[in-house]
Amino acid sequence: MPTYPIALIPDRIQSAKSAMPTVPTFTAIAPSKPSLPPQPYDTNALITYATIGFFVSVVFVFINLVLGFVTGVLSFAVIAYLAWEMKQSFPKRKREHDDYVRSFPKLMQEHIRARAKHTEEILRVNSPENVTEYRKNQLLLALRQTDPNDGNKGKAQEGFSEARFYAHLSKYFNGKIHRGLTLKIPTYKNSYSPDFSYIDRSTSLYIDIEIDEPYVYKNDEPSHFVGKDDRRNNFFLDKNWVVLRFAEEQVVRYPQECCKSVAKVIANVLGDKLELIQFVDVPDLPTIRQWTESEAIAMSKRQYRQTYLVNN
Repeated sequence: MPTYPIALIPDRIQSAKSAMPTVPTFTAIAPSKPSLPPQPYDTNALITYATIGFFVSVVFVFINLVLGFVTGVLSFAVIAYLAWEMKQSFPKRKREHDDYVRSFPKLMQEHIRARAKHTEEILRVNSPENVTEYRKNQLLLALRQTDPNDGNKGKAQEGFSEARFYAHLSKYFNGKIHRGLTLKIPTYKNSYSPDFSYIDRSTSLYIDIEIDEPYVYKNDEPSHFVGKDDRRNNFFLDKNWVVLRFAEEQVVRYPQECCKSVAKVIANVLGDKLELIQFVDVPDLPTIRQWTESEAIAMSKRQYRQTYLVNN
């Protein structure tokens, strides 16, 4: 069962925080070992050609004596030409082979150096410093994809605990806490309005901060419970907003600790603990198990909210 505070991070941000830079591919091909020295004649090839020519001539002899004779003469002429060409090309082939033999050690050394350089580049790319910098850049790119609010005149009903908590949030996150912001729901006339919106415009980090009451005071109907806010949560996650939900009891009893939880989420997303410095003397927020619908009904019957709201 989930426990409050519930922090939900959009997939795009999660992916950026775990992204790895692309490792370069080694494409250089190792030089082949030098072959055996060339010979003036490729004896095996000449024998093969001669054998083929002989059998073809024999076949044609049985068909037509003259045709077989002509075929034999032509086969001999072709083989003689090939042998002559081999002889003529031998000096060039020998020279090219000798040149390659002499250059092979240098080519091999160049290949070894290229592979070593590639290995060094892999180590550089995968170094903690480079990975950290890469993820930071990817995170900033992901945050810039966040859809901002499209209105600021939300009319959502304010809960009993929201005014006091707003004062605490504003104290610790001066200028970054907003109320009444709205995001229009596609194909629907209404909009979603966060209880509080944390907005850091320098990084484009948007956080939807919600306070969950188990039931509504005026009619005791369950208001928040496991699964109730999944569609709303997914809406904000799709907009690339971080979602942070507190139980009402937490913000009433532990407002400073809740603010510290906000700072911890910011530090987790941005990898920057600057906001956390002001909470060094504030203990961590005690967790509360999220309740089911049936548990919310039971809480309303025994007026559970009165146990923490009466004296606050």
